[in-house]
Amino acid sequence: MDKFNAENERIKRDYAEFLREADQKSEATVRGVEKAILRFEEYTGFCDFGRFNRDQAKGFRAELSSPADESTRLGNSTVLSTLKAVQRFFRWLSVQPGFKSKIDTNAIAYFNLSEKDIRAATSSPTKPSPTMDQLKRALASMPSETILEKRDRAVFALLMMTGIRDNAAASLLLGHVDIERQMIVQDPKTVRTKNSKLIESVLLPLGPEIEGVLFSWVSYLRDDLQWQPNDPLFPQSRQRIDPQKGPVVDGIKRLVWSNSQPIRQIFKRAFERADLPYFTPHRVRNTVVEYAYLTCRTPEEFKAFSQNLGHESVVTTLSSYGQIPLARQRELIRNAGKSKDLEAKLELLLDRFDHSRD
Repeated sequence: MDKFNAENERIKRDYAEFLREADQKSEATVRGVEKAILRFEEYTGFCDFGRFNRDQAKGFRAELSSPADESTRLGNSTVLSTLKAVQRFFRWLSVQPGFKSKIDTNAIAYFNLSEKDIRAATSSPTKPSPTMDQLKRALASMPSETILEKRDRAVFALLMMTGIRDNAAASLLLGHVDIERQMIVQDPKTVRTKNSKLIESVLLPLGPEIEGVLFSWVSYLRDDLQWQPNDPLFPQSRQRIDPQKGPVVDGIKRLVWSNSQPIRQIFKRAFERADLPYFTPHRVRNTVVEYAYLTCRTPEEFKAFSQNLGHESVVTTLSSYGQIPLARQRELIRNAGKSKDLEAKLELLLDRFDHSRD
């Protein structure tokens, strides 16, 4: 079986250029699309794209959904994303010169999954998130003797106080911290924010024991090391070769992390040390929303939390991170209507919403 088709490769290069330059997709997204198209090529034996037909679409969909070899079965969400990526590719190809008469546009629809399969691919059990108390416990358990340990604690504290995405945190510079205004400015010119969005995050007032972890680190970089605004907030670890031990880590160097893997490792070590289950850095965003549920008294306050996470709409915050933990869900339902304070808050919320529509 062929493993290469020169004409297909040319077309894929053109499509990758379109995704990068015209559709403004990230490199990671482009690589994911290329992987999906390659799966399709492998299924068809690297048949020319110009010979695409409905049988190929139906067969590819069936092979992904129910592979002959169960060991190669993909997750439901991967099946859906793969089919959508290949479908979008052929829609693009169907309007390219030389292919308008070759590609059966009706056949492209045969990549679609059933509504039942789509629900299965887009539904998943609620993932647990750490409570704010668990995060505080994990932070308190982290050692703070060496430079690297101080850096790691500052990373953990920052995520607690902002819910910033780990990849954005990994690329922050010292100048992005505004101590006077208690803010982190995620400037997309240098920070790897989602969709290259400018996000200005006010630090949550979690107490001096947590704020001090971050502020003392910033002070160390600025005052003790004399680092400048364009230096990294969380620098890479420095390695050297010890004649006896081999490679050892013994300090920091003025380079930002190229990805978020170091932050995930920091979280893993912190939770292990605190004898807690591992929660990914991204789950802290849910913790921040739960904190907002407990502290916000008005829609305006909740909107402020939503903006802090980089969301243009409160609906995004509620749908993506606003899942109420089961224990809290049970508590709210069992006690619904029993608290006068709860009734007062509800009346206040409704009154605010009524005024906002006037």
